[in-house]
This record gives sequence, C-alpha cells and structure tokens, in this order.
Amino acid sequence: MGDRQWFILYVVVCLEVGIFLALVPWSAIWERNYFLVAYPSLRAIVLAPALRGAVAGLGLANIYMGLAEVLNRRRRGFDKTQLRSPGGALGEDESTPRRREAVVASDDRA
Repeated sequence: MGDRQWFILYVVVCLEVGIFLALVPWSAIWERNYFLVAYPSLRAIVLAPALRGAVAGLGLANIYMGLAEVLNRRRRGFDKTQLRSPGGALGEDESTPRRREAVVASDDRA
C-alpha cells in the first residue's frame, strides 16, 4: 500500500476508535457487559462517572489526532505548492546554488 492509503487508514481508525470510546461509556452497552456480571466488585469502579469521563476523553483525543493529521497534511500540501519556484525543483530558491558552490569551493581547498 502507498503512503496515501496508509494515511487514510490511520485517519479512519483514529476517528472510528475515537467515536467508539467517546460514545460507548455513556450507553447501555457499558452498563450491561460480561465483566460486570462475572465480577460484581468491578461494578462500582466501571460505572463511576470519572472512569467514563476518562475513557470518553481518550476517545476525544483520538478524534483530535485524526483531524489534526488531516489538517497537517493539507497544510503541508499548501506549503509545498508555495515553496515551488518557477524554474526549480521543490524547495529550491536563488540561494541554493550559492550554498552548493560554497561546498564545492571548500572541498577544493582541501
């Protein structure tokens, strides 16, 4: 898979996991699960609003990560088009040949 496909997969997984973690602690699924039936002593901990809020916070962090990656990728795409000079390759400007000449001149001295 190419870089673009991995990026899309990463963003989709971040958003999916984030939405799941943000919504499930406040749903009926959270209150009726196998672990609460098998281990009744966990009921007070798992149903505590603080734990639910912490899990939902992790979900929001995942959503933020996915959206931040999309925005950073878009921003980097715009930066690359702004860096492109009319006659040169990506990121080259008028000072690039001088830097190369300086390196060649320093090698000649040795």
